[in-house]
Amino acid sequence: MSCMRLIYRCGDEADLAAVYELNRRSFAESWSNDGLKSALEEGYELSLCMDGDVLAGYLLSHDLLDEVHIMQITVDDSYRRRGIAEQLSQKLLAAKQSRKFLLEVRASNRAAQALYEKLGFVCYGVRKGYYVPRHEGAEREDAVLMHYQSSIDTIE
Repeated sequence: MSCMRLIYRCGDEADLAAVYELNRRSFAESWSNDGLKSALEEGYELSLCMDGDVLAGYLLSHDLLDEVHIMQITVDDSYRRRGIAEQLSQKLLAAKQSRKFLLEVRASNRAAQALYEKLGFVCYGVRKGYYVPRHEGAEREDAVLMHYQSSIDTIE
């Protein structure tokens, strides 16, 4: 990677091969290519960070009534610690003002939790045994439930 010139844009079906590959490398519970395609067909939104024609990171979200669910966010290992996940998140928060934002994150993923806390998310619960184990023989992992609301209303 030479001089990094990042472009943030909406993704579509033409981007799915790269998204699937990054998804597969990033998550133990990765989605299938068909699952990602179905998500887009069902109205999920895909936001990308591109370095030329290389996918540096993406955010997959789903609007449901007055809520926005952040389904996945990941950055390629070679682009981490450069603010890409934060930029993708901030762009989503700004685009959907006065909405509730919800997400789950692995209890062991302190880096992601720290990012979400920096953005203004707070923990509101735990979902026991939500994630599949990362390694065979390990126990299922809890999900930390977090929310953010940009309006002055409070979440009840």
